[in-house]
Amino acid sequence: MSDEFNLENSRDLRDAGMALVMDHNETFKEQFARVIDQLPSGWTGTCEDIRRDWTGSRPHHRNAWGACWNAAKKRKQLIELPVRVAMTAKKSHARRTNLHRKA
Repeated sequence: MSDEFNLENSRDLRDAGMALVMDHNETFKEQFARVIDQLPSGWTGTCEDIRRDWTGSRPHHRNAWGACWNAAKKRKQLIELPVRVAMTAKKSHARRTNLHRKA
């Protein structure tokens, strides 16, 4: 099988890309982590909910939102739920995403 279709390699490249975008958005990364920390236990929502109410600094790259959200999931601060909802931002094109709960 070619390296083009290697799940482990694909995940490694994804994680490296997310680490890179977060490293270039240090202030945003710290602010995002604090916002997740301050959510009430049991909060349920999506990253889009955080983006909609965001008052902190803006990331230099749009992928920083997802990278920081994924980092919160890896820290076990957010638990992915099986419920899927439509996103509302224009650029999301009503794509569906999973709800998450604050641990």
